[in-house]
Amino acid sequence: MGDLGCVEAASTDPEIPRGTTVPAQYTDDEGRAWIKRNWSRQTSGQGLSLAVTDPNTDEAKGLVYLGLGRVEGHCELGYWLIPSARGQGLGTAAIRLVSGWVLSDTGVYRLAAHVEPHNLASCALLRKCGFTEEGLLRSYLRFDDGVFDALSFSLLAGDLR
Repeated sequence: MGDLGCVEAASTDPEIPRGTTVPAQYTDDEGRAWIKRNWSRQTSGQGLSLAVTDPNTDEAKGLVYLGLGRVEGHCELGYWLIPSARGQGLGTAAIRLVSGWVLSDTGVYRLAAHVEPHNLASCALLRKCGFTEEGLLRSYLRFDDGVFDALSFSLLAGDLR
């Protein structure tokens, strides 16, 4: 519950609540409920939510989510950083760390991420971390404001070697 400040900061960026379950209208109660939902992902077998922290302060600055896919050995990657934490290498470090772990030490052999084509920073981050762009998925992402295309990226266990 010590990460409520991060959840509050995330709610100030319109794109984070739009594409995630972060509350768009932050209150401490909504923030606590969001944290509890993320904890429950692991206990329910949906996946794993991990805080991205500043290595100097251990303060939460974002989230990495690993969702179990419908196909055994496939995993979905989601991530975000609060606006003040961007451009400092935290996202790159977090994605590389989590990707290396999940593809080396678990039964996962394919890690996939889906990004709106206009999100150039996110696309660049995935490429920097070794992900391969596989193509455009038309009308793939559903948000409250509509259905949108996504670029599909993947990183395979064999890509780490």
